[in-house]
Order: sequence, then C-alpha cells, then structure tokens
Amino acid sequence: MRKFLAVCMAIAMIFTIAGCGSEGHDGEAKTPSGSSIQKGKDYQKVVDEFESSGFTNIKLEKLDDLVTGWLTKDGEVESVSVDGDTKYSADAWYPADVEVIITYHTFPEKETSETDSESVSTEEPAVDILTVDNSPELAAMLSLKADMDQSYADFAEAHKNQVIEFDGCITYLTNHDNYDTRYDLLISAGDYVDENTANPGPTFKFKDVGVYDLGDGLTLADYIKVGSNVRIQAKVRSYNSGTGLFELDPVSVEAR
Repeated sequence: MRKFLAVCMAIAMIFTIAGCGSEGHDGEAKTPSGSSIQKGKDYQKVVDEFESSGFTNIKLEKLDDLVTGWLTKDGEVESVSVDGDTKYSADAWYPADVEVIITYHTFPEKETSETDSESVSTEEPAVDILTVDNSPELAAMLSLKADMDQSYADFAEAHKNQVIEFDGCITYLTNHDNYDTRYDLLISAGDYVDENTANPGPTFKFKDVGVYDLGDGLTLADYIKVGSNVRIQAKVRSYNSGTGLFELDPVSVEAR
C-alpha cells in the first residue's frame, strides 16, 4: 500500500511540474535556436523561424559588402540579436514583441556615377515623373505594336535616368543567377492576357533586383508573380537593340 501511494505521489508531482512549466508564458515567444546556429543561413529562413516561434518585432539590417558573392552568398546571415543580445541561447523565453534584429550580407545598391549625379543636379531642374498623361513620347511608345523599334532606343537615350510611371503586367519572373533573394523580371505595358499574347510597347526588364526593390516587406510580395497587373515607377536605364529589352531600375511596384 505504501509503495502504491508513493507511486501515485510521484506521478502527481510529475504532472504538477509539467503544468508549471507550460504556464506563465502568455505574451512570450521562445527562441528557435541559439545565435551561433543562425549565422550563415538565408535571412528569409531565419525570419520564418522567428515568426513561427511567435516573435512579432523582427527587423532587418543590410551589410552592403558583397562584391562577387562567391565566398559569402547574397542574403547570408551575419548575426541575430534578441533584445540586444547577440549571444542568446536556444529555447529562451522573451516577450513576443521584443526587438529581433537580423543582419545579413547583400550587394550594394546600384548608383549612378558621380558625374551623372552632378550633371543632373547642376544642369537640370527637378523633373516630374513621366506618365502617358504628361508625356506624348511615353504614350506613343507604350502604344506602338512592335517588339523592337528605333523609337525605343531614342526614348531611352533622351530620358536616361528619368522616372516613368505606367500600368503594366509581369510576364516573366526568375531568380537572378543562383541567388535566392534576387530576381530578374520582364514587364509589358497594359493588362496581362496570356503567355501567347504580346502587349504593345517594348519589353521592359528589371535585372538583379532584391526584395526591397520590389516592395517593403521582408519577403517577396504575393502580387510579384507572372500574370499580375501592377503600377510601375521606374528609372530609365537603356535599350538593347540586339535583344529588344528595355532595362529599367524599379522605384516602386504596386498591385492594381
């Protein structure tokens, strides 16, 4: 009888301890792993891990230090801090809204040359964004039914580094080279019909652009996909008469 009572008391204590261990964590989140484990991972995967664990205040910091991306990959995590601690332990409880900072490596943003910048700032006044309403040239280019045309090259040369805005659609999307977080896109003017229908105007290209170039989220927006109709603001770069591709640098891409 005494042995039976002892066993019952032991079982009761186990359940009591287990119950205490699961209580008292309302509004808290547990770290998915220690800080050293996160280094070298893709930053989007680390974001997913912390979000799945219940953390709600996740911030990203970029280190624009990549040149080739051979030794360190684009998007590779350098460090993670939780509430300012870069040496936090795995399975540690924190308030769910504590600041989590994920620092990762990436390529520097594209910049125009110093000469071009000086030329724009000293020789030209501020120029409004070109649209089909205020630019007859842009309206004509976007309505021309030709895959390739000299007028596309003329427009690119005349309006290099100016921002244009138009309604378009995404016709192609792929990762840039072997990078997980950089992309190449093809854009056409007008609404998307199907993969066999060519829209008027040139085929625009966004080359080697990151998540932040295409939106303001931590991951690629749901509407950044083939077939989406979007409103585009982009800076004119150049037109390649050989490929027929009109290259732009994205300023903003919004769903419409």
